Amino acid sequence: MATLSASGIGSGLDINGLLQQIIQAERAPTENRLNQQEAKALSEISAFGSLTSAVTSFKSSLSSLKTSAGFSVNKVSVGDTSLLNASASTIASSGSYSVEVESLAQSHSLASIAFDALDTVVGTGTLTFDFGTTDYTSGSDTYTSFTTNPDKSSQSITITNANNTVEGLRDAINEAGIGVTATVVDDGTGFKLLISSDDSGVTNSLNITVDEGGVPADNLDTTGLSQLAFNIDATHAEQTQAASDAIVKINGLQITRSTNEIIGAIHGVTLNLKSADIGNPTQVTINQDNSNAESNVGNFIKKYNELVNTVAGLTQFGGGDGPSGLLLGDTTTRNVLRQIRREMGSVIDNNSNYNTLSSIGITTQRDGTLSLDSGKFNSAMNTDFDAVSKLFYSNASPSDNDINFISSSSKTQEGAYDVRITQLATNGALTGTAVAGPVTIDGTNDLMNLKIDGVSSGEVFLTQAAYADMDALASEIQNRLNGSAGLQEGGVSVTVSYVGDHFEITSNSFGSSSKVEIAANNASLGFDGSAAVTDGLDVSGTINGTVATGKGQQLTGSGVTAGMVLEITGGSTGGRGTVNFSKGFAGSLNSMLSEFLSSSGLITAKTNSLDATIENISEQRSALTKRVDSIEKRYRAQFVALDVLMGRLNVTSSYLSQQLASLPKIQVGKR
Repeated sequence: MATLSASGIGSGLDINGLLQQIIQAERAPTENRLNQQEAKALSEISAFGSLTSAVTSFKSSLSSLKTSAGFSVNKVSVGDTSLLNASASTIASSGSYSVEVESLAQSHSLASIAFDALDTVVGTGTLTFDFGTTDYTSGSDTYTSFTTNPDKSSQSITITNANNTVEGLRDAINEAGIGVTATVVDDGTGFKLLISSDDSGVTNSLNITVDEGGVPADNLDTTGLSQLAFNIDATHAEQTQAASDAIVKINGLQITRSTNEIIGAIHGVTLNLKSADIGNPTQVTINQDNSNAESNVGNFIKKYNELVNTVAGLTQFGGGDGPSGLLLGDTTTRNVLRQIRREMGSVIDNNSNYNTLSSIGITTQRDGTLSLDSGKFNSAMNTDFDAVSKLFYSNASPSDNDINFISSSSKTQEGAYDVRITQLATNGALTGTAVAGPVTIDGTNDLMNLKIDGVSSGEVFLTQAAYADMDALASEIQNRLNGSAGLQEGGVSVTVSYVGDHFEITSNSFGSSSKVEIAANNASLGFDGSAAVTDGLDVSGTINGTVATGKGQQLTGSGVTAGMVLEITGGSTGGRGTVNFSKGFAGSLNSMLSEFLSSSGLITAKTNSLDATIENISEQRSALTKRVDSIEKRYRAQFVALDVLMGRLNVTSSYLSQQLASLPKIQVGKR
């Protein structure tokens, strides 16, 4: 039969109470130590969270100082804003200019005859739009000539029974997105289709030809789509507005532009013309405004001071008067601020007197914070804006005008680096065999099919005509190729020229991917198996004596210039001077702070160490619980054994007491 027992029954001892006291005495010292360590680690994690927040906030203040846009804002005032508005970029210089608007730019507009209704059928076929300069007199309806704009390719729209009405034509033209806009206007006599070039200027006039699929005469009559023809052979559309250029006089110098947005006539300034007023110029004045730069620099100082104050609070010594900072004596916190201060105290090599923060009015106070002398800062900005702004943002100054600095990375180190070019970038080209003019393009030789930079043009058909001028034919080939859907979708284009006695087709891209290949021969134009194909070459050379990677016209450095990208636009091979690169304070500090906050940075490493401490404390607690449980188990077994023994002894004691009590009493003195 099983024996039932309960702790303390046999001995009368409070075994559970005793065990609790023993276990608590065993657990308390270690548990108190772990609690203190955990509380300290958690408070330090919180403190480093405050430090991280302050560093991140300071880093964010650098974003507006990493480019020139954060410094220069030019204010522009216009005397008569009914004539024009003006704006200035960061590169504009202060000055005052007399601007006279003589004429505004206009787009070419043509109108069809009046149709009875929107659903009136006009016709089917192909409408081809060419852009260029038209010599046309509206009053006498005299169309003398049309010169193609080589920068704009021909565009064609197919009209079928699905879109052959007045409104169908309007929608087809607009949906094609070819630089032409169509609207329908009811002028009281009927519905007229108004067709306009999207771009203004005399070189963007419209030349509209029609192919109705029949004999050539059908394309020139006054029926079907031919009603929209406007070219040297047929002017059935009515010119409602001639294309014209904008003409302005700036300080007496006449300037002509194709649009009413005049860019670059005054360096860094854009004029938006609104109306013409011959003989009445207005004043345009540009003044440098330093308020944006002062605001951005002020925010930089503010965020830095917040960081300094945060560090001061976290590392302060309270003495006997108050508590000390949570990170008192922490080397990581001191190192972060020490490195930032060292960087901000450095000298930027920009060949100027404004090469330190103190030189532009930013000085350190006794408590470690910064202050800005507004007067000194604005004086420096007005004296040498470029030097002051380049104190902050990453920049490079190539000594060669044909070398442009494109970009850098956090790996690019400061310094002056020699540039040597061993191969300039070239374009892929196709050189045809000799072709003597004039050339007649007809159904036997109107097909062109090329592959440009690996992109197929598809079948392209030239306008059938007699070309006495080979340059005009070259322009026709160029426009048709560049107008092809294949090349436009592929984002590639070509330049076609007639050189000596042959045509040359050159890809407009540079580098090893630049190629011009024949997909279908056109022997009459010199493009067959005998044509010479020349692939493009990438630029090659060294930066700082180390071989750079060339792609197209761009060279990318390695080693100390890793991430530096230079564009070589021309010049010759050989030594090409130097590129002086500086990260500036904003660039250098941004890289430094990014490193502090990175997964392997000082702050992150410290936080990770504290997280590891918390995890270790948790493991120690688990180990303590296991050890205490083991001790409790051992003591409980001993107490239970003692309890059993004590119970047995008590039973024995009772038995003996009973036996002794039952013994005959011994009487002393009796026999």
